[in-house]
Amino acid sequence: MVVLAFILLFLFLWGALIAMEPLVRGSLARTAHLTAKFRYRDYLPVLVLVIAGGFVAVYAGDSFVDLAELVHSKSPVLQVIDRQWHDWAVSERYTGATTFFAVMSVIGGPVCLGVLTGLVAAWLVIKRRFRWAIYVLVTAGGGALLLTELKLYFERARPVLAEQLRRAHGYSFPSGHAMGSTVVAGALTYLAMRVLPTWRQKAAAIAFAITFVISVAASRVYLGVHWLSDIAAGIAGGLLWVMTTTLGYETSRRIRLIRALRARRERLG
Repeated sequence: MVVLAFILLFLFLWGALIAMEPLVRGSLARTAHLTAKFRYRDYLPVLVLVIAGGFVAVYAGDSFVDLAELVHSKSPVLQVIDRQWHDWAVSERYTGATTFFAVMSVIGGPVCLGVLTGLVAAWLVIKRRFRWAIYVLVTAGGGALLLTELKLYFERARPVLAEQLRRAHGYSFPSGHAMGSTVVAGALTYLAMRVLPTWRQKAAAIAFAITFVISVAASRVYLGVHWLSDIAAGIAGGLLWVMTTTLGYETSRRIRLIRALRARRERLG
């Protein structure tokens, strides 16, 4: 049943993203028409990218800060919500769901994500895509370092050991699985967006990444090793970090390309 639920989630997200294609293309076409006479119109996509990416990053950062403040102040409301979700997850356990979430927890763990990141980076080096390899390594490695510092700063205890289906070590806030899977999935999805030729394929990559992150994050609550606020903060922190590195890389890439095209036009003209 739980596997079917996540398959349906993927299909729903994929369908919704595909349905958005005409709206996105129409908006881009109208923007291009309205700015056709601007002298620096070739920089407009960079501006749009910075604004859109900055909005997502600010929203993620604000969400993380809000949760961090509630955790730091030991908010009674947050503790009640965390406990209710924890108790519900414990009461709803059954063999099929336990197997699924245990597998997702392993896949979304630091070992598997680290191996995946290393393999992708090595493949990119072999293909001589050195900038992409550096981007992946900086994003994943920086995210891991940031996670370590955050856990040491907040020092939040995990749920009761007796209610955990898997043994977990270290502090609880934010969830390393949630943050790590968000960072790695986000970085790989960005590369997929650069490589895949059609919007249908790009939409599938985005939908799969979201479904994967939700599956990994949910597994940590189900297995009893994290509070709901831990995984929410992990996703928010991971999204903030991956948006920051991706926005920085993509903005610099586009500016380099624009300058190269301008220099070429000047030489030819």
